[in-house]
Amino acid sequence: MVDRSTGKAAIFLSVGLALAASLLLAPEYPFAKDYYGYGLRVTARIAFVFFMLAYLARPMVSVLGQGQWLVLHRCYLGLAAAIAHTVHFAYIVLYFQETGEEIELITIIFGGLAFVLFWFMSLTSNRLSQRVLGAWWGHLHTFGMHWIWIIFFQSWLGTAFVIPWYWVFVALSVFGLGLRIAAFVKKAPVCARGGMRT
Repeated sequence: MVDRSTGKAAIFLSVGLALAASLLLAPEYPFAKDYYGYGLRVTARIAFVFFMLAYLARPMVSVLGQGQWLVLHRCYLGLAAAIAHTVHFAYIVLYFQETGEEIELITIIFGGLAFVLFWFMSLTSNRLSQRVLGAWWGHLHTFGMHWIWIIFFQSWLGTAFVIPWYWVFVALSVFGLGLRIAAFVKKAPVCARGGMRT
């Protein structure tokens, strides 16, 4: 029998250590804005890793027959991603306060919604919220998960043209979406896929 409490502790310890190590071991920068820029980049990557583990959990089991541990701990992986993304949000605030730059309205709207969804999904990741929200709980989490994927993807794609190794994140994003599509097609009724039910 899998001990969920052990897995929960391991996930939160992992995200805590990842955040601490990446930020405490940061290179020395002459200006605060450069350190804040480093911090927001690193926390985005950490949040993405935990988010993708949650994003891939069910389709991995459905399509590949692997990933049962991820499904069992998907909620905690999502919460770990939200923690890292909250630290990321703090670095964004610090960066723009330091530089005095203005954030484009479109970034505030689309990127801001991703943060709101991340936090709301975290607050409703419990059985009570599932009972209270009913079917809307599933709609909210499905929409939120894909919206966050879109924000990550467009961010990685834009950066990859400047920093080539970011294509790794682009590839992981595409792989994740492809696996979810494959899981959806596999689960869909035969007639819904254009064939005949037998």
